Amino acid sequence: MKDGVLIGLTLKDQNGERTIPCRNCVLAIGHSARDTFQMLEKKGMAMEPKAFAVGVRVAHPQSMINESQYGSGYDKRLQAADYKLTAEGVNGRGIYSFCMCPGGYVVNASSEEGYLAVNGMSYMDRGSENANSALIVTVTPRDFMAEGSALENASALSGMYYQRRLEKKAFLSAGGRIPVQLYGDFCENRISSGYGDFELCVKGSTEFADLRSVLPGEVSASLEAGMQQFDRRIKGFGRKDAIFAGLESRTSSPVRILRDEEMQSPAVKGIFPCGEGAGYAGGITSAAIDGIKVAEKIAVLLQG
Repeated sequence: MKDGVLIGLTLKDQNGERTIPCRNCVLAIGHSARDTFQMLEKKGMAMEPKAFAVGVRVAHPQSMINESQYGSGYDKRLQAADYKLTAEGVNGRGIYSFCMCPGGYVVNASSEEGYLAVNGMSYMDRGSENANSALIVTVTPRDFMAEGSALENASALSGMYYQRRLEKKAFLSAGGRIPVQLYGDFCENRISSGYGDFELCVKGSTEFADLRSVLPGEVSASLEAGMQQFDRRIKGFGRKDAIFAGLESRTSSPVRILRDEEMQSPAVKGIFPCGEGAGYAGGITSAAIDGIKVAEKIAVLLQG
């Protein structure tokens, strides 16, 4: 940077370090680029913590979801059914399903040593025996401040540090494996000893563990409230042998990189924060739309 304006990007890889002259950079870094977030904070980039959501993956038999969505005696040629659910948890917190994976798998998506996070996926055929979805609860900067150190709370990255604390707990709860607990045992606050009428379709090692010890109290209470409400919409959703797998913590960015009306950083002209990682989108489609808007702004700028 020079006088608050971008003049180049320094890149590092196995071949060393090099600098590329650059006047306009679209910063579309994704919502888990923690090393980049930390670098930007040190460089004085204007950022702020933002609300996101944390929770678990919940799995059910896909046949149960199909019957609920299509009706009994449904045509087996239909593809695996999906769902979208929202409810209100404890103290007005939003709780909702996210990234639902019909005929899918829970996946160990950890990106840092000593920390654990999960995601979900479906192959093209949607062919597994499980339906799984993120079941997540809104958390806000007030939650981050309640648990973090004074140093972390003073940072725009307080939400990221909050994620890390939870992911560390998840890693320790099951010795680095994916912690799993049946919903009924979660309600009774006991570690499960086995599966019920179905098992988890998963990519990665698992171990039965206490997910309540991983999650904040209001998040756990909200998950229970949500399961009860969702059971009234999808018969069997709140069955005792529904499977929780944690931790689902990478739902969206915990930070917003500020930008002005021209979609540039107010701290560094020429930097265009963009998409989900910058805090301006909540998924693939909205991130793509944000990218189009940023591209249009740059096009106008280049035309003079």
